[in-house]
Amino acid sequence: MKKLVLILSVVSVLLFSCKSKNDPDDTTSGSTTNTETNTGDDDNDFVENQTWNSTVSIVWNGSSATVSDLADGVVLTSNSNGYVVLTSTAKHIEYAVSGEGSGQLKIYSDYKYKLSFNGLTLNCTDGPAINNQSSKTCYVVLSSENSLTDGSSYSSSSTDEDQKAAFFSEGQVILSGSGTLSVTGNYKHALCSDDYIRVREGSLTLTANASDGLHTNDGIIVDGGTISISAAGDAIQCDTSSIVITGGTVNITKAGDKGILAYSNVDISGGTVTVASTDKGIKSAAGNVVITGGTITVNTTGDDGKGILAKLGEVQISGSPVINVTTKGSTAKGIKAVGDMTISGGTITVSALGGSSSYAPEWGPGGNGGGPGGNGGGPGGDMGGSSGPEGIESKAAITISGGTINIKAVDDAINAGGVLTISGGSVYAYSTGNDAIDSNGNMYLKGGVVIGFGGSGAEAGIDVAEQKSLIISGGEIFGIGGRVDGTFSNCTQSYGYTSNSSNYSGGYIVLSNGSEAIYAVKMPSSSYSGIVLASSASMSKNSTYTLSVSSSVSGTETNGFIAEPTVSSSSKVATFTAR
Repeated sequence: MKKLVLILSVVSVLLFSCKSKNDPDDTTSGSTTNTETNTGDDDNDFVENQTWNSTVSIVWNGSSATVSDLADGVVLTSNSNGYVVLTSTAKHIEYAVSGEGSGQLKIYSDYKYKLSFNGLTLNCTDGPAINNQSSKTCYVVLSSENSLTDGSSYSSSSTDEDQKAAFFSEGQVILSGSGTLSVTGNYKHALCSDDYIRVREGSLTLTANASDGLHTNDGIIVDGGTISISAAGDAIQCDTSSIVITGGTVNITKAGDKGILAYSNVDISGGTVTVASTDKGIKSAAGNVVITGGTITVNTTGDDGKGILAKLGEVQISGSPVINVTTKGSTAKGIKAVGDMTISGGTITVSALGGSSSYAPEWGPGGNGGGPGGNGGGPGGDMGGSSGPEGIESKAAITISGGTINIKAVDDAINAGGVLTISGGSVYAYSTGNDAIDSNGNMYLKGGVVIGFGGSGAEAGIDVAEQKSLIISGGEIFGIGGRVDGTFSNCTQSYGYTSNSSNYSGGYIVLSNGSEAIYAVKMPSSSYSGIVLASSASMSKNSTYTLSVSSSVSGTETNGFIAEPTVSSSSKVATFTAR
C-alpha cells in the first residue's frame, strides 16, 4: 500500500506496526517499531493536483440505478436492483453519484479515482452502501447533502472480501468539498479504510450503532472540515499507526468505549476536539500523546475512565493548547502517562471528583500533622489506601516548565511516580482527600508559581516520598495540608512552615513581611485548615513572616495567585521564621 505521510506541526511521529490489525489495545502481541518518520505533507492527497479525463454517472431511483458515460477501460460488471459493480483498468476516472434509493456501489480499480457525491441517499440492507475494493486512493469530493446506511447483517459477509462499514474502502480515502455526508453503520463501523483516511474539508456525521465511527488500519489525518460522531464502540480508532489532528472540528458526542484511540501516537496541533466517552477520552496504546495546539475538551464517565492516556508512552504538552478534562469515575484519571509527562505551555484544567460514582478515600491513619516527619507519620506519599480519582499522573517523571495548570481531584491532584520538577508556569492543585502535589521521587521547585491545597491528617499540599528530598531553588510556593512533608535538601531559596494547624477563613491567604504583602493565594473554599509551607524569592533566612486572611485583596490575579497584592484589611492567623 501507499506509504502514509502525516502532517506534523512540531514533532515527528513514529509509526508503529502490529501483528493484530483489529485490537490496538493488545500491546503484547509482538508489535514492532517502524523506524520511518514523517517527512511532511503529501501533494498526492490533494484532489486538485490530479487530472480527471472522464466522468461516469451513477444515479439511483428507488431500487434501480442508471449508469451512463462509461469510459474506455471501465466495465459495468453488474447492475441489478440498485446494486452496481464497476471494474476499471483506466486512469483519471471520476464517478459522480446522486439520487435516492437502495443498493450498493462496488468499485474495483487498478488506479486512483475520484468519487463525487452530488446529492446521494443510498441504503443497503445487506452490505456496505459504498464498497471500494481498490487499494488505490479514493478522492471523495462532497457537494450538496448525502447519506449512506447499511444493514445490521451482511448477506455476503462470508466472502473473501473485507467489508465492515457502511462506507468501506481497501485503499486510502481523502475527503474534501463543501457538502455533507451522513453515514450510519449498523453492521460494524460507519466509515472504514484498511489504509488511511484524511479529512480535509466537508461535514461528516458518523453514527455507528454496532462498533466504531471512524476506523482505519494505517492512520487518520484531520486538517479541516467538521466531524460529528456517535459510536457504540470507539469513536475514532487507528489499528497500527497514528492519528494526527491539525485543524477542523471533531465533535464526539458519544463513545461507548474510547473517544480517540491510536496504536501509535496521537498528535493534536490545532482544531477543536470535543470528546464524551464512557471509558478513555484520548488514548495512545503504544506511542505518545503530543498536544501543541487546539482546543480540547474531554468528559469521561466510566469508573476507570482516563481523559488523556499514554498507555506505554509519554504525554507531551507544549505551545498554546486549551485543554479541559472532566472525569467522573471512582478511580478515574484526568491525564495519565506511563512514561514521562512534560508540560511547557498551554492552559490545562482538570476536574477528577468522582461525579455520581460514590468514592470514600481510605487513607491510612494520619495523626495530628506537624513539621517534616512530625506526628503525621513522617515523610511518605500515599499513606496506604486506595487509588481514587487523580488529576495528573505519571508513573515516571513529571516536568513542568510553563503553562497554566489548574487541577481539582479527590485523590492526588498531581502525582509523579518518579522525579517531579517545576521550573516555570503556574500550577494550582487542590485535593479534597489526599495530597495536592505528590512526588514519589525527589521534587525540584525551581521557578514559576506552585500552589497546593491538600487534605487533612497525613495529607499535604506538597508531598515528597520517604527518603526523598524537596529541593527549593526558586518560584513562588504555597502549600497547605495536614502536615508539611519531605526532607528539605540543598535549598537555595528561603522557605518556612507553620508549627501547628490553623484555620483560614476568608477569600485569600496573604503572605506578608510586616506591612508588605508578598503574595496572596485564593482559597478553594471559604474556610481551610492546615499547616502551611511557603517560599518566595522575596523571603530571607531568619526573617519572620505573617500569614493572614482577607476578602479585600486587589491586583492582577493569575490562576489563583496575586503577586504584591493590595490588601485593604486582613486578619492575622499565624507566623513562621524562614529557614
